[in-house]
Amino acid sequence: MKLKTTKSAIKNGFNTVISIGYCSAQYLLYYKNPFAYSAGVYGWACDYYEIGNKCISTGYSPIGEYIDYLKLRELEEKAGKIVNDYSIECEDRKQKVELLLNELLNNI
Repeated sequence: MKLKTTKSAIKNGFNTVISIGYCSAQYLLYYKNPFAYSAGVYGWACDYYEIGNKCISTGYSPIGEYIDYLKLRELEEKAGKIVNDYSIECEDRKQKVELLLNELLNNI
């Protein structure tokens, strides 16, 4: 279950908050569950994922630092191929996607 929070609470709670647009990292975050979300006057704004000591904000109105779009796109495509390759065991797919997500976060 996700907790409703404010964007300022997330900014104050993490040293690094990464902004990713809606559905731009759906495969990289496929095996992760958001811990919180924010909503505004128009409804749901973004979800928050805690990865190590960093927070990923993804949605229609995410907050945080922008990351290199080309690197994100490259890793997202790789993750998509892994997630959809059912010849690989589920745990192995999860570990491979985790490595790609860590590669993205280590470049920040």
